[in-house]
Amino acid sequence: MSQEINNVLNEVEKVKISVVMQVNLTDYSGSRSDAVNKFRRAVKSYQNQIYKNCELIIVSDGCNRSHQIYNREFKEDSSIKFIFLDKNGAPLMYEETDKGKYYRGFPRRAGVGISTGSLITYMDSDDYLLPEFTMTLMLIYNAAPDKDWYINTSWYDSSDHTWEDSNVLHASDHSKSIEIEGIGGKWTPTQLKPGSIVLTPWLFMHKSTCLTKWRDTIGFSEDTDFNKRLGSEYPNGYPFERPIYVRCHYNNHWDY
Repeated sequence: MSQEINNVLNEVEKVKISVVMQVNLTDYSGSRSDAVNKFRRAVKSYQNQIYKNCELIIVSDGCNRSHQIYNREFKEDSSIKFIFLDKNGAPLMYEETDKGKYYRGFPRRAGVGISTGSLITYMDSDDYLLPEFTMTLMLIYNAAPDKDWYINTSWYDSSDHTWEDSNVLHASDHSKSIEIEGIGGKWTPTQLKPGSIVLTPWLFMHKSTCLTKWRDTIGFSEDTDFNKRLGSEYPNGYPFERPIYVRCHYNNHWDY
């Protein structure tokens, strides 16, 4: 770690961050390819964080394969916890039911329940954290410690795709594209316009004192349900713009 980073860390509250990852490595509608290796890559991106006062909580949604990989490859890392949840007949994520499409939110609730960090954020099992991810979140907290939640308005999408200018998004600027070792391709920051937010868990961080619970939903996304309820119960939020998260899979657009 550089002396410059050490100097920064000496001047801030080094709060602990919990990263909750829900995982099921089976194939389902809209799922990514090569799920196992992407899961390994996601966990290793957590292990490569510059800021180490953090924990990863892997919540297996009835997935024996993820349990086996954890026991074989990651169990010795004391900062990584694992929960196995039996599905008990629950549908797969995004499965159509007679009442509408089913969205699985309960595993994240279980992950939050055993977290020990003062701040809680999320990641998908097929995505990638840049090494500065947790350090950036810690610094964002220090910039606004009185807020209840924090939401990022920028992330990396594949340069294979170009977003056009809209009421929500700035047009993709490929001059800012970067290469990321271990993923392939090039990656361009996606930037929301002022006042716009995307209600997805991997852009969201909240204090552990926020008591809103994740839940399964039918007909609408569990992400939207959780974020809207938390924002209503705890309206004191803080948007920021730092592209530190890589969305490696977006259905019908790219899959790295």
